[in-house]
Amino acid sequence: MIRLMLFVLALSSSSSIVNAQNPQVPPGMFKDLDDEILGDALLVREKQFFIDDYIIEEMDGVQKRLNQPVKHPDNPLITADMPWEQTLLNRGSVLYDEQEEIFKMWYIVYTADLKTQLLCYATSVDGLVWQKPIINVPDETNIIPNLRAANPPNVFKDEHESDPARRYKMMYGGFETHKMGDYSTNVAFSPDGITWTPEPTNPVIPHSDTLNACLWDAQSNRYVAYVRYGPPNTRMISRTESQDFVHWSPKVTVLRPGRIDEPFHTKHYGMRAMAYENILFGFIAAYHGETIDPIPDDKLWMDRVNVQMAFSRNRVTWRRVGPSGVIHAEQGEGNDRDWRKIAEEATFIPYGQSKETDWDWGQVYLFQPPLIVEDEIWFYYQGQKGRHWFSYHNDPPDSGFGLATLRLDGFVSIDAGEDEGTMTTKPFVFLGDTIEINADADGGSVSVEALDVEGNPIEGFSREDSDAMTSDNIRHTVTWNGDANCYPLQWRPIRFR
Repeated sequence: MIRLMLFVLALSSSSSIVNAQNPQVPPGMFKDLDDEILGDALLVREKQFFIDDYIIEEMDGVQKRLNQPVKHPDNPLITADMPWEQTLLNRGSVLYDEQEEIFKMWYIVYTADLKTQLLCYATSVDGLVWQKPIINVPDETNIIPNLRAANPPNVFKDEHESDPARRYKMMYGGFETHKMGDYSTNVAFSPDGITWTPEPTNPVIPHSDTLNACLWDAQSNRYVAYVRYGPPNTRMISRTESQDFVHWSPKVTVLRPGRIDEPFHTKHYGMRAMAYENILFGFIAAYHGETIDPIPDDKLWMDRVNVQMAFSRNRVTWRRVGPSGVIHAEQGEGNDRDWRKIAEEATFIPYGQSKETDWDWGQVYLFQPPLIVEDEIWFYYQGQKGRHWFSYHNDPPDSGFGLATLRLDGFVSIDAGEDEGTMTTKPFVFLGDTIEINADADGGSVSVEALDVEGNPIEGFSREDSDAMTSDNIRHTVTWNGDANCYPLQWRPIRFR
């Protein structure tokens, strides 16, 4: 079956096109644009994803599809192969340092008694083959000295920081009494990512346990963290923000269990976050059916963790993503829906299928954050062969770190089958000289026509004028009669079909 996939629409500017052709400004543009002309049209300045219907007015003969990243064939890329890595490896954080041209990873390893967690460091030139450099010279290990962590670290290199000693920032779990319920959230600073200084006023955030996600948010011009609700420890996602990475606002819970979580008794173990363009993607560690009791063969989903997705345009209001994009009427409505089927198909990164052969059969947890590497999005993750309460189920504690990759922008696509289909946008106004779409048109074709607000084709930009795209390309440039110049379409409400 032919499967045409449209992933994203992007607008780009190239002044050389405008200056070279110097077209006459059509009516309704630039100085003539006012509120009456604009009406309800959207102002579009960046990539437009198809996860929700923000830009979409109508689809006919096409459907949305949640796409899963592809697990790397050499997984796991990192295993417990050092003398001090005696039990399981625990997730952490990863980044690509553009100045040093190297991948860097911070992760946790449990000691043999499962009571102490060591903070470790690894590097890679290509992101696939990893080394564990000796950074703790007295011990001859890759263990970061002088920093006691109780839960996985979230590290990022802060390019907005003016103090070189605070260039690297870490948020990590800590505890004082060794009691599980006493976890709190600490921060630390480093000039190089290896030598760390804990914040003297730690803890800076009340109990939040594990899988925190912190980042610099350019939209709000401050640091934002997504942490667990608590105390008491509750598996829901809360948000807090800070201007200095030390003083944090009170938590506001932004993601609670919904209808999609009911069929498999799902709890939100934590959420990783990725700021991309003007929106934020969230990746939920979806913990299904927690139990320490024996699990029957017909309920092998119990006590296991996979990854689901959420989506926010304003960093506060979050919506869950299902098999057909954002789920509408998530709370309190949609009683006639097959929520079990929706929950099954909402898996973004699945755990393994075979208990006997798959190293990540029991649990999957993402590192923070996902990385954009050339034309792919890379998701590093911890896989664990055993279930969450593995010791109660007599499961092995084996774990490692793997990689799953997704086509750039490929979270949710608009797909057509063998028959023709269309997607029509809402009216929008843009400034850009060319249009790019990310589409797999191999085996078929994609054409684009520009319409006025009444839905009439604009002269020179009709379907008949459109040059059909017939290949798979991350960056198709849309042309009409061989010309990519969209200047005549700027600054007046139009639609695309």
